[in-house]
Amino acid sequence: MRLAVKLSLLLAGATTFPLLLATAFTLPSGREALRSQLDQIYAQAARALAAEVNRTLVDKLDSLTLAASTLSLATLDPEARQQALLLIYKETRGANVVGLFDARGDAIGREIHFARLSGELASEHEPVDGTSLAAYASKVPLNGALTSGLAMGPVYMLPDVEGKPVPRIVLAVSVPGTQRGRWVLAVEVSLRRLSESFERFRPGERGAAFLLDSEGRIIVHTDRELMARQLNLRDHPLVRGVQSEDLLGANATVPLLGWKVVVQEPADEALRPLRHLQRQSLLWLALGLLVAVLLGSTSVRTVTRPVDKLRQAALAVTGGALETAVDVKGRDELAQLGDAFNTMTRGLREREELKMTLALSETLELDEVLERLLNSLDRAVRYDEAAVLIKGRENMELVVSRGRRTKEEASRIVPSSSHVDRAISSMQPAMNEGRQMLALPLIQRGEVIGVVCLESHVPYDEATARLALSLAQPAAMAVQNARLFDQVQRLATLDGLTGTYNRRHFMDLAKYQFDSARRFEWHLAAMMLDVDHFKSINDRHGHAVGDQVLRALAERCRSTLRSVDVLGRYGGEEFAILLPGTGGHPAATVLAERIRARIDEEPIVTDAGALHVTVSVGVAGMDESTPEVETLFKRADVAMYAAKQLGRNRVIEDRPQAQKPVA
Repeated sequence: MRLAVKLSLLLAGATTFPLLLATAFTLPSGREALRSQLDQIYAQAARALAAEVNRTLVDKLDSLTLAASTLSLATLDPEARQQALLLIYKETRGANVVGLFDARGDAIGREIHFARLSGELASEHEPVDGTSLAAYASKVPLNGALTSGLAMGPVYMLPDVEGKPVPRIVLAVSVPGTQRGRWVLAVEVSLRRLSESFERFRPGERGAAFLLDSEGRIIVHTDRELMARQLNLRDHPLVRGVQSEDLLGANATVPLLGWKVVVQEPADEALRPLRHLQRQSLLWLALGLLVAVLLGSTSVRTVTRPVDKLRQAALAVTGGALETAVDVKGRDELAQLGDAFNTMTRGLREREELKMTLALSETLELDEVLERLLNSLDRAVRYDEAAVLIKGRENMELVVSRGRRTKEEASRIVPSSSHVDRAISSMQPAMNEGRQMLALPLIQRGEVIGVVCLESHVPYDEATARLALSLAQPAAMAVQNARLFDQVQRLATLDGLTGTYNRRHFMDLAKYQFDSARRFEWHLAAMMLDVDHFKSINDRHGHAVGDQVLRALAERCRSTLRSVDVLGRYGGEEFAILLPGTGGHPAATVLAERIRARIDEEPIVTDAGALHVTVSVGVAGMDESTPEVETLFKRADVAMYAAKQLGRNRVIEDRPQAQKPVA
């Protein structure tokens, strides 16, 4: 008997009979197993939607809290306050109305709203009319915001121009007010984007996902009528976590909010592929016995060839190449397996993107965001050298780098590369001629805010470039948030003209240094420095030249001071300097004289020409009679005015008693 026939018979007996038994005994139990697996998938989908809901609202609350704490609304005049509210209105995605209320619920100033918007914000804005304003005013969670600092009002529905119900919610944060009490910043936000996300997510042909509040009322649902009525579905079996014969699905609770996301699909639709597979299995088992005998080894090769392709693709995915896909031909089980494999790799890519987005949103430090971005890319895209450029005031600046090159070397080489310029101009991935360098633009609101540059000894291909771009692009929002956070931090602590610490932040640092000096018995000295005849400079040459003088003076002070010394702009042309670990005499006096000479010896180049500028400096050291840091600066200030009275351009030290460390 020929080998092919033997193999055919062996194949027929070895595969058909066990498969027949497996079909008879395992497919019924497979129904429950498949149902369980589907429930797990639905649970993962529900958790992902819950995380999206939580992230959307928490991000908006974080933005409002940051705005309330940094804009100092209570200290602004009414016109500036309205401008600040308008800024909050523009920066809060989906905002419809922004208003400010006192503790009694009375409006402070005018609320910010527009009947319609055009351009980029129009897709998230809902028309505002008298009904909308009345609903907004009645939903402000005033007591909650005053009690806990931030609060969310109940969700309510208002129709859009097409009559479609759109869920809205009022977010409120407490704002430090005047002596009469705290204020509340209240913003009405449209949940249209969330509603559209739930509409797009449709498991199967008849499945749906919907969102309920903590009382079980509908927030988002595919049925507009139920949504408009905000029907209560707390008795729905999937909401109660009870298994149903008619429905498959799961629910997930939105963290911090107590809302529930429910994903459901009719059981007959979800399990239809299993019944289809069962019928196909019986048919193929009957035909397989005959085919195995007739085709023999040819059948074996036909079966093993696509399996081998799948094996190679699986090994590639194991090595990190998530862009790998198999060519699906036909409609048999192997084709279904190939399609399932492709679906799996797409899911892995989406999961990596989600993990990257969540990891990047956990921090607002720009360097940390970029390091996490490179870590995430390293798991999917190979590279030997990496660098990230971020858009500065004038050009792209290198922020982080990896590999053999130092940061200085990378700063000279990477930004001037031609493929980097192409990536910026085209807003698409770009490679050099050898395809060993890859530039990925980070795009935010139609603008390139950064470029991720990768380099590998193995050339890149187009599929790898597309995968890398899809993984890197979610970082654009995190990078933009980190840049905005860094700008806010700088505005809160630095003087905009001189780049030194502003008075408020300088005094905070001075109080900390003063307390440390008293606790550990360290020396501490202070200097007050004032520009001589500064008013005449402004009167003669203009304030622009005066600003140039102040910037140059601050730079010369910085170049003379130690790294531990603290320099701040005290007000006008007056600067304050704190010297940790230095007594009032002689070290502080010597340093003050060095600063005075540094400024006196070389004219300052300005638009009005070279100007000779001098300063008067007062020095004071901390002793047992210094009760607080303000007293130390007052003594230094008195010494500075004594220097002016004695002829200016000199250093005077205040020494009420011998300098020594204090207890």
